[in-house]
Amino acid sequence: MKMIKYVLTPEGTIPEYVTDGGYFAWANGGTSPQDLDLVGVANNSATETSFVNEAALLAYCQGKNFIFKNPTTEEITPLETIVSSIWSKLG
Repeated sequence: MKMIKYVLTPEGTIPEYVTDGGYFAWANGGTSPQDLDLVGVANNSATETSFVNEAALLAYCQGKNFIFKNPTTEEITPLETIVSSIWSKLG
C-alpha cells in the first residue's frame, strides 16, 4: 500500500486501485470530473505520484495551506495531526 495523489476517472469514479481516499482536495485547473487533485491510500498497482513518507505528505499539505477548523467551536486542528491520522491508514 502507498499514499498517492490522484484524480477521479473520466467517468467521475474513484480509481479501482484507491482503497481509501478523497483527502486534501485541491483544484488543479483540469476539467470536471478530473478537476481536483486528491490524496488517498492505494494498492501497489497505482502509477500516480506517491508520497515517500509522512513528512512529504505534510510538506505537500503545508504548501497548499490547508486549514482544518471545527465549524462549531472554530478550533483549528493542527495540520500535523490531520496528516498523521491519514498516514496511519497505511497500517
